[in-house]
Amino acid sequence: MSKGFFTDKTVKPDFTDIINVIGSAGEDWGILHKYLTEDLKLKGEFKFYGVNYGWALRFTKSGKSVAALYPGKDYFTVQVILNKNQIERALSEITDAVIIQTINDTEQIYEGKWIFLTINGATDMKEIIKMIQIRIKIK
Repeated sequence: MSKGFFTDKTVKPDFTDIINVIGSAGEDWGILHKYLTEDLKLKGEFKFYGVNYGWALRFTKSGKSVAALYPGKDYFTVQVILNKNQIERALSEITDAVIIQTINDTEQIYEGKWIFLTINGATDMKEIIKMIQIRIKIK
């Protein structure tokens, strides 16, 4: 199963397509999108990551990945890549049990851990934002 809903490389979604697909997760998408674009002043770009991931709205800073948002049917997935030091900080600062379990269960690779979190209206967006702040080294 793909991380995202839009898996056809030839059809890049727009924001209307995304809002129509993510449904009730739209409010959380809006909170996160506003934080990334207005508070952090990051520009998002759509990037296709293959049929196993689909189209994502990717945010970078100084050429490094900050987060990628994969729209799904009535949810979306947030991807944040954390290095070893960021993992330690996240595990000491984040209190959401699901996020902590996801970090612990994710395999360590060369870059760190690719953390994928499903957002469907039951997630505390403050904890997601805290993880992004850890990623970009905001104290």
